[in-house]
Parts: sequence; C-alpha cells; structure tokens
Amino acid sequence: MSPDLIIKAGLIVVLLGIAAGSFLIVIPGGALFFVGFVSWFYGKYLPQAVTGTIELARKRAFYGETISGILSLVNDQPFPLPLLACDIEWPEELKLADAPQPVRLGPKQLFRSAHSLRGFERLNKYFSLQCFSRGEFILGPMEMKVADPFGFTEGRRKVNIKTKILVYPRMLPINVQQPLLHHPFGGKAQPSWLYEDPASFRGMRDYLPSDPFSRINWKATAKAGKLQTKIFDASFAAEITVVFNVPTSRFIWELDPKLLERGLVVCASLVRRSYDAGYRFGFYANGPAGAGRYVAIRAGAGEAQLKLCLEAMSRILPYQFGKCEQVLALAGKNAGDNSRIILVTAYLTPEIVCSLEDLCRRGSKIAAVLIGQQPAELAVGKDIPVYAIAEKEEWDELEQITLVPINC
Repeated sequence: MSPDLIIKAGLIVVLLGIAAGSFLIVIPGGALFFVGFVSWFYGKYLPQAVTGTIELARKRAFYGETISGILSLVNDQPFPLPLLACDIEWPEELKLADAPQPVRLGPKQLFRSAHSLRGFERLNKYFSLQCFSRGEFILGPMEMKVADPFGFTEGRRKVNIKTKILVYPRMLPINVQQPLLHHPFGGKAQPSWLYEDPASFRGMRDYLPSDPFSRINWKATAKAGKLQTKIFDASFAAEITVVFNVPTSRFIWELDPKLLERGLVVCASLVRRSYDAGYRFGFYANGPAGAGRYVAIRAGAGEAQLKLCLEAMSRILPYQFGKCEQVLALAGKNAGDNSRIILVTAYLTPEIVCSLEDLCRRGSKIAAVLIGQQPAELAVGKDIPVYAIAEKEEWDELEQITLVPINC
C-alpha cells in the first residue's frame, strides 16, 4: 500500500471519529495518518540526504594484483535508516576477494550490499579487487534505496559516481634463441655525458664529483637536501619500436579475444624488456585506445615512457582502426637511424610482407613475431627474421615467452 493511500485513509478515519464524536475512532485514524506520513517522508526526502563514494588505493594496477577499496556511505540527517540498500554497477572482469560476488540483473552486473545507519553516521565497507583482466574499468554508477521503518515504501536515488581503474597487460620474461633484443646492433656503448641528448631527459641521481655544475638541478637539490644531477639518454642509444596488428584474422568477424590478449602480452613483455635493457622504445597499433585514433607513441625512455605504452595497451579495443601497412609506414617514418621495428601479428598478408620489405630497403631493421598458427609457407625473405612462440598454453597460463626463429 502506498503512503498516500494510508494518509488518506487516516484522514478519513479521523474525520469520521470527529463527526461521530468518538475519541476511540480518532486515535487509530491519527496513528494511521502518522504511519503514512512517516513512510511518505522517508521515501521522498531521506534518499537525498544519503551520499556514497568509492575510493581505490590505486587507479593503476598490474595484472594479478589485488587492489583494496572503500565504499563510504554517509547519512547527513538526524533520522535513522533501518534499511539502506546500495547497488553498484560492477564490471564482470573484476572479481571480489573474500566477499560475495556481484549478481546479474538483466544486462548489468550489480554489487549489492545492505546496511542500517543511525543519524549522521558514516559507514565504511572495505573490499578487495582481483585484477586478472586487462583494460580500463568503471565502478558505478550507484543506486541507493531507503526503506521506511514500516516497510510500506522505498525511496531511490541514483548517484552518478564513476571510479576508474586501469589494469596493465600481463608481462612475462622473454627468451630469444637468436639476438633480438640483447645488443641488437653489436656491443652496447658505454654511457657518457659527452654523447647524451639534452632533449631526452631521463631522471635524477645523486651528484658525483665528476659531474659538471651545469648539470645540477637546483630545484631538485633544494627538495632532496643534497645535490642532484640531471640524467639524459645517450644520443646513440638503441631504439625498439613495437608495432601491434590488432586483427587476429583477415576477416573482422573472426576476432579471437584470447589471441588478441596473447599478442598484447607479447607487446608488453617486449616493451618491459626494452626498458630493463636501457633502450629507447615506442609502441604503435592499428587499433584505437579509447575514443582516439590508432596508437602512435614515438620512442622514448624511462618510467614515464613505459607507463605511457602500458596505458595505451590497456585501453586497446578489439577492432581495427587502420591498416597494418599504414601503421608500419608511420613507425618507419618516426623511427631513428639506430632503431629496430618488431611487428607482433597473428598473420602475415602479402601487403604486410610488402610493407616490411619496403622498410628493409629503406634501411630499417625489421623483425616479426607471429602469435597465431604458423603458416605452411612463409613468403618472407631471410633478411626479415620471423619468430614464433614456442609455448602453446593460453595467454593467462604462460610462465615465460620463448621466441623461436622459423625462417632462419
């Protein structure tokens, strides 16, 4: 029964009692009117006085990490709430650790919780997210339901909060049977400030007596309390450009999500290996990352460059924006003289092979990594090394990546 009907019924009983001159009829009518008014008040006004927020310990996570979070509910008025239900739209890819799993309601998945709050009380509910899927995920919006003490009505309020979390792709150790990343251009040059590029700032370190005073960063020195020296990348540093072909088949309707994730694991592992080896590195892909165009990150170095590449890989959507040949041409145009371009793809078409050969003729050093099934005939010359992955497990079961040459 709705509160309006209860209020009307109470008024009618009160009027009948007054007309009959019976106090015993007026009292039940007044009680009925009071119950209806309280139910109406709870359903109409109290949901607006409840606020909710979701806070995460970090907005970035590596694959396999567990992120803690807090669901905060605040009752900003003096009236108690005997039943406050909270429904949060929850992405299917994020699982809760040591907590009831979200429930599905139609096309949506909801994380449900029920609480009771006193007047002006704040409630914090702690939870943990298990990050076993790459991507950018949104927690929210939130819908709160407030029930009156008598159970006649339920007030609703939708809180348009959206908390984002970005999960990086999985990264694994890479073993290469032939030199692909380990000194790909001969012996590794010893770093020297005489050959450093002042436009490629890497970071800071403690001052050494051999450092010139012109390289001291005085702001960082004042903050750290000791002399800090700028570090730049060497102008002769090797570059690794990773190009990812997003489609897993020649036909767009044959997309294999597992093969796509396998390719991104290889790309992320190559980029991380380049970062650990001290190379400059970049990343290109013919798929969109969010609402933008295809990914094009020119070569750089340092943690900021690694973060930029991993964020782009996390946001890549499973459809093609441009042709692989176009992205290869752009990567070759932006690559430096001391750069190697590594194409990660599920297949090789005559057009892709032609683009690779064209880059070779222009002086670029090219390699390809096949993440799909090896073709019966590989129409690629020996000047373009092609590698396959020795491990046959699924992408989330791999312990390492072994690249085996198949055309050498």
